[in-house]
Amino acid sequence: MLRKVVGVVLLSYGLVGTGLSEPIKIICSTDNPQGSLHVTALERFGSLVSKYSNGKLVTEIHYRGNPQYPAISGEETNMNMVMSGLSHPDGNKIIHATVIASGNASLKAYILEFLMLPYIFPEIESAKKLFRSQFMTEEINNMLAEKHNVRAIGWLIGGYRHMTNSKRKVTRLEQIKGLIIRTPRNRLMRDTYLAFGATVKTLNWADTFEALKQRQIDGQENPYNVIYYSKFWDAHQKFVTNNGPFLWVGPILMNEKFYKNLPENLQAAISKAGLEAAEYEWEWVIKRNNSFKQELIKNGMQVDDLEDKQKWINVAKNIWQKQYKYIGYGNYSQGKAVVENVLRVIKD
Repeated sequence: MLRKVVGVVLLSYGLVGTGLSEPIKIICSTDNPQGSLHVTALERFGSLVSKYSNGKLVTEIHYRGNPQYPAISGEETNMNMVMSGLSHPDGNKIIHATVIASGNASLKAYILEFLMLPYIFPEIESAKKLFRSQFMTEEINNMLAEKHNVRAIGWLIGGYRHMTNSKRKVTRLEQIKGLIIRTPRNRLMRDTYLAFGATVKTLNWADTFEALKQRQIDGQENPYNVIYYSKFWDAHQKFVTNNGPFLWVGPILMNEKFYKNLPENLQAAISKAGLEAAEYEWEWVIKRNNSFKQELIKNGMQVDDLEDKQKWINVAKNIWQKQYKYIGYGNYSQGKAVVENVLRVIKD
């Protein structure tokens, strides 16, 4: 039975291997460099899935700067490829799994917008509680599989997203006015910074560094580790504001058809490896967040806390209800119910 299933997978998904006795290759890709949380989680997943499948599953991890397996594309294209199971339009490479920020994932999978509601996670422990819950591992995954042909085999946490800019120190809400801030092409993140008073320009992640360097925009927002690995101090980013409206979270997404075509024991190996890789990444990030902050300071960046954080929270939470219809795929009540379920899980 295994040989028959492997043969179907090889034919349907272009996996490397000419003999049925060879391991099944899971092709993963991210447009982030080695040492990033994305690559760290995928490398841990690769190690664990090989172990739990007794070598029947192996990974090929593409990332930015990898001379052997370079990144295949940016986040949005990666997700489109994982959802469709189709090859990149410029070549014949298929992606079975990718890591993507929830703000970008929700451009397609609208339900995931609840993860980007500003200030929904009061602390990182609340996110851990949610991602370990049946609500995420079963209910949300069932919807992702049904509507988008993907499943989240693990949820990553990258720290709170903080704003950087090249022009001035920002510690109060009124000081953001006049700054041109990049956000992903995510309506909630865009609307949040508009509500704060910034001028917003939405850009793909791959274009952000150059736009900062060319001073087409004044700033952006991301966790310390992303700011560090992106070396934004080389793109005129001087000031860091600890406003943290969004906790960076993102799924390890896998093509659902690819997953379901595997025997149950290999599905179980993937699920176990994905969850454990995520738990590993959580601890990895927490241990490094303060060191990342110190590295930013060493590289000439100034890090400041808010003087009026509650004001930022109040402004941001006023826009929650405007997102319920979007989260519910056009159904306001359904979207509101999703958010209420999330808040119950976090508080229980």
